[in-house]
Order: sequence, then C-alpha cells, then structure tokens
Amino acid sequence: MEKGLAGLICKLYELSYIERWNDHPKPFHITELDKQAHKSAIAYVVGKFEENLKGETVDWDYLIKGLIFEALQRAVLTDIKPQVFHRLIKEKSKEINGFVFREVGETLRDFSLQLFEDFKDYFTQKETDKGKLMAKRIVKASHFLATYWEFQMIYSSGLRFYGIERVKEEIEDAIEDFFDLAGVERIYLRKKTFNFIDLVGQLRFQKRWIQSPRIPLTTVLGHMFIVASLSYLLSFSIGACERRKLLNFFTGLFHDLPEVTTRDIVAPIKRETNIREILKAYEREQVEKTILPLLPDFLKEEFSYMLGFTENKEVDEFSNRIRKGNKVKKLEFISEKENKNEYDPVDGTLVKACDNLGAYMEAKLSLHHGLTSRHLKEGIRNLRQVLSKTTWENVNFGSIVKYIDRELDGGDVSGESSGT
Repeated sequence: MEKGLAGLICKLYELSYIERWNDHPKPFHITELDKQAHKSAIAYVVGKFEENLKGETVDWDYLIKGLIFEALQRAVLTDIKPQVFHRLIKEKSKEINGFVFREVGETLRDFSLQLFEDFKDYFTQKETDKGKLMAKRIVKASHFLATYWEFQMIYSSGLRFYGIERVKEEIEDAIEDFFDLAGVERIYLRKKTFNFIDLVGQLRFQKRWIQSPRIPLTTVLGHMFIVASLSYLLSFSIGACERRKLLNFFTGLFHDLPEVTTRDIVAPIKRETNIREILKAYEREQVEKTILPLLPDFLKEEFSYMLGFTENKEVDEFSNRIRKGNKVKKLEFISEKENKNEYDPVDGTLVKACDNLGAYMEAKLSLHHGLTSRHLKEGIRNLRQVLSKTTWENVNFGSIVKYIDRELDGGDVSGESSGT
C-alpha cells in the first residue's frame, strides 16, 4: 500500500508541471494542480448549497473520488484544448480511457484494487443512483467555474486576440447548463459566495518554500489539494466512515486557508520564536472577521470545525477530534467506536502527516531536477527525520518516504536515498 501511495503522490504532482492556457497571454502562472484544487473548493460549496437549500442527496464519497480521479486523468492527458478533449472523449472514449487506465493502473492497484475498480467504473459506467448523478454534475459544474475564474484573469490581457470572445461565450454557455444548481448561479452572478471562491483563488499566487527557487513551483492552493487527496486515500484504505473521509479530505483542502490573511510563515520561525499561540489567535480573528462572513450560515459551523476553530481551545486543525452534540472532544486517536458518522471524526494527525509528506515531495522534486538550496536540503533532512517516526493506524510514513526516494532518484527502498 505504501508503494502505491508513493506512486500516486508522484502522479498527482505531475499536475504541477502542466501549464494551462498555453495558447493565451497569461498574467500569472496557471497550473493544472491549482485548477484541480480550486475546482475541489468550489465543489464543496456547490454541494453544500444543494444539500442545505434544496434538500438534494449528494454522494460525497463519490464526489471526492471524482475530484481525485479526474485529477489523475488530467495528469495523464495534460492540457488538451477543451474542444479537442471533449471530441476525443465523445468519439474515442474507449481508447482514451484504456490509455489512462494503463498509465495509472499499476499504481492504483498497488494502493488498492478496489480503488482501481472504482476508478475504471467512474469513467466507463453510466450511473443511475441519484446521489452519484448529483455528485458528478457538481464536479462538472465546478470544473467550468474554476476555468471561468482563470479566464476572467486572462480576458483583459487577451482582448485583442482573435477568438477570445468565442472562448468566453463557450465557457458561459457551459456554466448556464448548471444554473439549476443554486451554488453555481450564486458564484457565476458574483454574489457573496463568489467572494469566498475568489479568496480561495488568491492562494494560487502564494508560493510554497518562498526562500528557495524550486522546480516545479507550487502554490499554497496546490499543496492543499495534495494534502486533501492523501488524507482521503489513506482514510479510504482503513475503511473510515463516510463523514470521516469527507471531513479528512476537506480539512486537508482548507487547512492552510487562513494563510490568505497572514501569508506563509515558514516553519523555523514558528518553531524557534514560539509565536504559534499568537499566530493562531490572529488567524482565528481573521477567519471570523474575513472568511466566515463570506459563507452562508449553514456552512459556518462545519467550516470552523474543519479549521479547528471551536470553543475547545485545545483543538486546532491538526488535532484528532469528534463532536458529541455541541461539544468538541480532542482525542489521541480515533478508535473503531468513534469511527461513526454521528461523531464527525477528524484525523488531524493524519492531515499533519500528509502536510509533511507533501512538503517533503516538493523539496525532493526540486533536488531531483538539480535545483537545490540550503533551505531545501535542511527541509528534506528535517522532514525525513519527522516522517520516519510517523505512523497512523498501520501506515508507516517512513516507508512511503523511502518509496518516493526510490521513485525519484533510484535509491534503495530499504535505506537512505542519494542526492540530499
């Protein structure tokens, strides 16, 4: 399983190399990884609107799998022009799907045979279940909304280019087909909820490892999607309940969102100057003042819970926790007894471990490409030391690190890798 997860991390990070809108002038670096992250945040909001305003059934587990599966598909197919992509899927879906399955099949099977079967079914089976159909529509609508957010940034730069108005019309027409979804209409018409999506999008501009040049460049938003995906995949591997999988994924997806108000404060500063308490107090203040007011009332409680901002001051985003009634309880670990939807279990230590694993991968990739610095070398050394001592359930993160090292630089999986 650890080998499969290491392969999936490498595959997901291929999204960070894929630049979007390569046939348009771009005011900023737009990658497929950031697009998939933004799409996931939008899907959360749109899905919650359908559940709470319209009473629709949303199969959240299927929705999250769809977000990860479509990201893996894009990692294989790269930035194909939409018109070409949709025609290929329409006329040659069997061949295209077969190619995708071959490219990621072995890695998925190494992780979970069941997940590989779910992956194939997602792209080949016609769903009749109402909750799954709704989830798939939400994922598709979120895809177009994330694309439109990017296009609005590009539009002013490309006004003089032939065909720009036709691209605008095509995207707007695609979004209009989803106006029956309450969240889509609100976001498209730039209501209050759009401002939240816009705020999340600003994390596309915040670079990770700001002290070091790196290849590939990754952003805070892209990093959050990696953490979310890993948190879900490992939750899936141990048979976590539906709410636990959902909350672990979206806790991972939003865990760094407060950085939109603080920017990235590097770990050594937090650790060596002991400013964590001051920082958490400021983040809480900014979340309450800046972020929560942009959300509908029915989302505020769950969102605060995922960020770790609750009445229990011992809890943060990296705490294991459950809810019993109105009380939030911090736990050393989530037991089988608490692995139930009614308790809203969150594995904060899993999110933290995946956060460290994502950071390790970012630094390791840069060294793999020959671009290094003192900060990256120190980061790799420190993160490897932490991860070698990290376990969650039966998952050994030190073993995952060794498989990553072997994947990237041919090191022996049983020992230290070279190049650091």
